[in-house]
Amino acid sequence: MAGIMDAVKKGFGIATKGLGLVLVMIVFNMVWNLASIPLNIAPGATPTPQLTMAVVIFSLLFILTSIFVQGGALGSVRDYIKEGKIKLASFAPYGMKYYLKLLGVGILIILIIAIVALIAGLIIAGTAPLNNVVVTDVAIVIAIAIGVIAGFLYFVPLALAPYALVSDDLGVIASMKKSIRVTRPLVKTFLLLLLFIILILISVAVALIIGFLAGLAIAAMPVMAGKIFMAVLTSIINGYLGIVMMGSFMTYYLTLSRAK
Repeated sequence: MAGIMDAVKKGFGIATKGLGLVLVMIVFNMVWNLASIPLNIAPGATPTPQLTMAVVIFSLLFILTSIFVQGGALGSVRDYIKEGKIKLASFAPYGMKYYLKLLGVGILIILIIAIVALIAGLIIAGTAPLNNVVVTDVAIVIAIAIGVIAGFLYFVPLALAPYALVSDDLGVIASMKKSIRVTRPLVKTFLLLLLFIILILISVAVALIIGFLAGLAIAAMPVMAGKIFMAVLTSIINGYLGIVMMGSFMTYYLTLSRAK
């Protein structure tokens, strides 16, 4: 547990001292948040095919550019932990260097999740023609068990694959194998999950507090001004907390890696 809290503390330290990197993340978030405002669909409104297509294209572009930013940020966080300084001049080179590898990791993880989901779905679907409630219930329990086991053995550990890839300069498959290997025995996987939960709880708490205060502020603003204000505010929060999370997970990964 102490190692988890040390990782969280280190994450906040990196974000606080690496404000230049945080600023890059804020600007990135702000550009996309502001650009997405015209694509927001009013409650109860039916989106047009053109708007739907625009949203899909926008989302794909965001994902693809996010991978570049992730590579640059992870490389910068690694430099700070290992060398004590962030080299912003290396941000773009890191983004390009790790782009295809991070994309490959993401695609493979999605495929693994899809395969597990497909297997679970086939187990449930296979019992449907029997019209037997008991058999169907058993199949659902088995499908859920498969999902939980796969999640704990593979999906949670694979969250560290990008960190292994960047920290140790590994390939796609090697980084995935390394992330699974360093989280054995399973108690380390549990601690990784606990770290994730703690960071999520911190993020939710910050969002609730700032969101409440922001709600009071935008109540007196015109609608568009309120949207812009919230886009800027969430960009700042997410930019800072994003580096906190990267720093925490990178610290925890390096701790596990050294132990091996």
